[in-house]
Amino acid sequence: MVPGRPVAAALAAALSAILLAGCSSGPSDAELAYVGDYAGHPHLRVTGYPVTGTLGLVQQVVWRLADGSADRLEKLASSEGSAAEHRDAAAAWVRDYQQGAKGSVTADFGDDPANRQTVVLSFHGTGQVKELQLRLDGRDGGDGWRILMK
Repeated sequence: MVPGRPVAAALAAALSAILLAGCSSGPSDAELAYVGDYAGHPHLRVTGYPVTGTLGLVQQVVWRLADGSADRLEKLASSEGSAAEHRDAAAAWVRDYQQGAKGSVTADFGDDPANRQTVVLSFHGTGQVKELQLRLDGRDGGDGWRILMK
């Protein structure tokens, strides 16, 4: 297998899917960022019962950990807790799990969520385990899925 081909193939497939989904003016910046993240990181192994919002959120958590991006990880926090708590937790999570997030990771999603879900991340290279608490945030869940970070 030629190095780089799987990444290029994944990137091309993801861009094609975005374009076929009806984006007449082309993919948005957010869609392009997602495709770049998806192609630039190892695939997340998944077990259990994710939904679209929870799966996407957990992927971003793992990507931000792997990239050492505490500021981008902090932006995924729920409204519960203070900005200082979010900042401190994000920095600690990156410090503690960055190495493991760079390799193979399995996310085990708990039961089908209504407004909360527990996800257990297993970092295969380091043997670490991190439990995440996901919540629908905002009024009646209008802000989508976010992570409890404090």
